Amino acid sequence: MLFFNVFFRTLGFLTALVIFILILNIIFFILPKNIEADFKFTEGDRNSSNVIAKLNLNGPIIDNTNLLLEGNIYGVVDPIDVKKKINSLIKLKPKILIIKINSPGGTVSASAEIEKLILDFKKNSQIKVYFFTNQILTSGAYWVATTGDKIFATYGSIVGSIGVSGPSWYYYNKPLSISSGLFGNTINTENGIEVFNQNSGESKDLFNPFRKPTSKELSHLQKMIDEIYDDFLNTISKNRKIEKDNLKNKIGALIYTGYQAKDNYLIDDIISYDILIKKIIKEENYSNYKVVENVENNNIFERYFLNLLKFNSNLICNKLNSNFVTILPGYFKNC
Repeated sequence: MLFFNVFFRTLGFLTALVIFILILNIIFFILPKNIEADFKFTEGDRNSSNVIAKLNLNGPIIDNTNLLLEGNIYGVVDPIDVKKKINSLIKLKPKILIIKINSPGGTVSASAEIEKLILDFKKNSQIKVYFFTNQILTSGAYWVATTGDKIFATYGSIVGSIGVSGPSWYYYNKPLSISSGLFGNTINTENGIEVFNQNSGESKDLFNPFRKPTSKELSHLQKMIDEIYDDFLNTISKNRKIEKDNLKNKIGALIYTGYQAKDNYLIDDIISYDILIKKIIKEENYSNYKVVENVENNNIFERYFLNLLKFNSNLICNKLNSNFVTILPGYFKNC
């Protein structure tokens, strides 16, 4: 009898504690946030008007309109989230913006959207924008970075992969069976499965894995890829002052070390973040300064339960596999 009394008292206490914490998180989630709450002071003189803002962006660039990837442990760069942070920055009136970005790239549409956001911000604010990476800046992420006044990277970082990929079309010739086992999915073929599709319009079943693509379809898809790739090259050529033929025929879609990227004029210098801050202070002749940077505001329960959703990584891969993407090919090894 004593055991049950202790057990139920303990259970009641823990239940009440969980409910209390849950209510607090709901209140913090519902109440309007302070505009400046997304950014915090990190160094310098708190009272200085020479504000250097640092915007941290990490992960593949994906349009996350359904919010299913919000707070996931892998991190994504979402245009909607970037827009919110830029709007918060405007209130802080920074004189310099450093965008620290580590990303393998992402979908074409999301990359182009972020590119426009930054270009509009520069046009309306007349603020210098520097991009900085200490890990990876490739494909769509590099596309976005060319909007900056300068691009910097640390020693050991990876830059490049200037190219575009379309959705992969896997064709299983005469499928026999599809099964899932201990070692993953398997597909046996040879006249064993008949596939029936109801579609109106030629090529409506594009990417159907149980039929071969036609030469017309492959040609059409290649033209779409080439069109986006040409826009990519034009953007980099204009912003980085690199000949288009050099981009296409010499630099290509390879990845480069920081020093190789500098030699190819893809970045401006190899530099650490601390040295970059000192460089800015010297060039701008600041007698004092303060640095503010964005912080995560997700509440405890939101992050915890979303991190339990193991399909987050699959959602990212599905978005990338079904879109036209500018992303480092090696990233797909994790998908």
